[in-house]
Amino acid sequence: MKKLIVLCMGLGTFSSAYADLDLSQFKTRLGVTLIEPKSHPGNLYDGTATSISRSYALTASNLYFVTPNVAVDLLVGTAPKHRIYGNGEKIGYTRYLPPTLSVQYNFNPDGQLNPYLGVGVNYTYYFNEKLISNDKLSISNSFGYAATAGMEYNLNKNISLGAEFRYIDVNSDIRINGTTVGNGDVNPMLYTLNLGYKF
Repeated sequence: MKKLIVLCMGLGTFSSAYADLDLSQFKTRLGVTLIEPKSHPGNLYDGTATSISRSYALTASNLYFVTPNVAVDLLVGTAPKHRIYGNGEKIGYTRYLPPTLSVQYNFNPDGQLNPYLGVGVNYTYYFNEKLISNDKLSISNSFGYAATAGMEYNLNKNISLGAEFRYIDVNSDIRINGTTVGNGDVNPMLYTLNLGYKF
């Protein structure tokens, strides 16, 4: 009986906290994103010129408005797959997750056109690195800054259509069979078309 009373009290507290939460401070922008890495991220130590293919991902930009104009933005998305080339020949591929946390300023959030800018930090986590040669490829995770610029058209008070681009600073060490063989400044540009919903 005591456990039931404690459980009911806990649920009551949770319900009260949820009722006090102002959902109008939240907004989500769901998008399709083209990820275009820097055309020449660097050379391996043996002189091999590397490049990385572009890719696409589904993304979600989740915003919490601290003020009517200022929001904290967490960008997440599906893990894109990029092909890796050496001197123009495909040598492998990798996937990664790039969560990005930013502070964003919305110039006209309640108007029909709302331009916005943001700055923040990114953490890129690599996984499923593979080489065609079956040698062991390892790409170090990266921590860097990010910048955002976008524009959205508010169809009504809840729904918007928008476009944005982001620059992300991604710098990683490249290891083959445990030996560092180079460094890559991937530094991708992200181009997104999105559908937004404000709660």
